[in-house]
Amino acid sequence: MSTPPEPAQRVLALAGLIPPGNVSTYGEVGKAAGVSARQVGSVMRQWGSQVPWWRVIKADGTSHDYERAKAKWEAEGLVLRGRAVRMDLCGLDHRDLENLARK
Repeated sequence: MSTPPEPAQRVLALAGLIPPGNVSTYGEVGKAAGVSARQVGSVMRQWGSQVPWWRVIKADGTSHDYERAKAKWEAEGLVLRGRAVRMDLCGLDHRDLENLARK
């Protein structure tokens, strides 16, 4: 597997910082990494297996791979409403991610 370019490395580093029991959206990860939400999706599609991919989700709290993500979410105690993570209880925004990156 090729080495990800620097912007992708920023995305992966931020995704790797999301603590168990929390999630963030493609858009919020993108804001913190300085790339678009679409770019975050591309990075996660290509290299996401290197990080806890199930913690980066769509803005509506759902996953592109619900069946695989659901088991991970349940194991981490994420609160769900139907097929979506309760973002108000478990979601991190770009400021939270930037703070985690500074630690």
